Amino acid sequence: MVRPDADVGVLSASVVGAGDAASGGEAGVGGADLVSLSALKHSELVDELVDLVAERARLEGRYVAVLSELVSRDGAQSAAWQLREYTRMNAPQARSEARLAEALVEHNFTDTLDALSAGDIQMSHAKVIARESPKKHRRSEDDFLELCRAYPSDVVARHTLAYESLQVYADLEAEAAADDRTPVDAELALQRQERRCSMLLGDDGMWHLRADLDFITGRQISLQIAAAERAIRQRDDADEISFPNRNADAVCELILGRQDSQASLVIVADYDTVSGRLDNPRLDDGTPLSARQLAELAADAKVLPAVFKSDWSELALGRARSASDAQRVALAIRDGGCITCATHSERCHAHHLQHYDNDGLTEIPNLAMLCEPCHLDHHQRRWPIDTPPNGKPRRAPPLE
Repeated sequence: MVRPDADVGVLSASVVGAGDAASGGEAGVGGADLVSLSALKHSELVDELVDLVAERARLEGRYVAVLSELVSRDGAQSAAWQLREYTRMNAPQARSEARLAEALVEHNFTDTLDALSAGDIQMSHAKVIARESPKKHRRSEDDFLELCRAYPSDVVARHTLAYESLQVYADLEAEAAADDRTPVDAELALQRQERRCSMLLGDDGMWHLRADLDFITGRQISLQIAAAERAIRQRDDADEISFPNRNADAVCELILGRQDSQASLVIVADYDTVSGRLDNPRLDDGTPLSARQLAELAADAKVLPAVFKSDWSELALGRARSASDAQRVALAIRDGGCITCATHSERCHAHHLQHYDNDGLTEIPNLAMLCEPCHLDHHQRRWPIDTPPNGKPRRAPPLE
């Protein structure tokens, strides 16, 4: 739909002119452009991709700046309507981006808008800042921006609590001391206050289930779904069902009570031989736990004491094809999830670095955690995997 007062002729001329400029007078993204791209080395192609992402961020910065001005004049609801009416953007995206612009205006996050316009951060970073920074005990806008310039937004989103701020940490300690809690307990309480779940009928006629859960409950549910998905994978017709399909079936079977899944939450703690106490309790992905949370989770848990050498050479099983449960626990602790995309360990396979068919042993130094999509991609494309001295493998850049 075209805006009622739009000059269609001018709009068309602008688009044609931009296309001619971009193609240097040739036929847009045609054969010549594709040939020039295919001649690039891999490193040159990645450099081009990085430049384009930065340019896209700069355009998104300008877009959000214009949208913010529209929101300040007409309100977020009206701005979302105009996005949908005049650009054919779907309603959920229009509402989401209008709310982002509204938050940036409301909290005067001009530095975030400037960083986006400069191509320093992505739209997803701006959404994390707009959502989290206004909340109590969260990092400041400047602290978030420092992280956003160095890490992907999903990593930043896991570290929203302002641990580095002594004043905030003191406030958390004071609040926690009132009922014998720690800052980690206080963070869990904040997350539980914000829990929500919705199930909506979408424009595509399908039902869409979404839930926002605290870091312990969410991880426990993730483990249950992963265990149910693995059970479905063992069925005779599993080869005909895709990974996303199996995940959907797993959620449905658990909710409808068709399957009683058993899964284990891995909790890691360091044993201090001097004091005889457990220190630094955490989940296998590094999420810290308090002593209270450790005690609550361990009350009905099985305990697997283990001591690992620095090269992770314990728990070797020689020529067994599949890793044991104990080895999977060790891998979860060492790798913290998929070595490529950081998907949680319950969603990962134990991949043989030296392939099993090539006499690779099923032992910790020869195993690495890969989620199913990354595992399939690795076997199709043979991405190199490096193992540094600490024995923790990571995917290496592709060879030229």
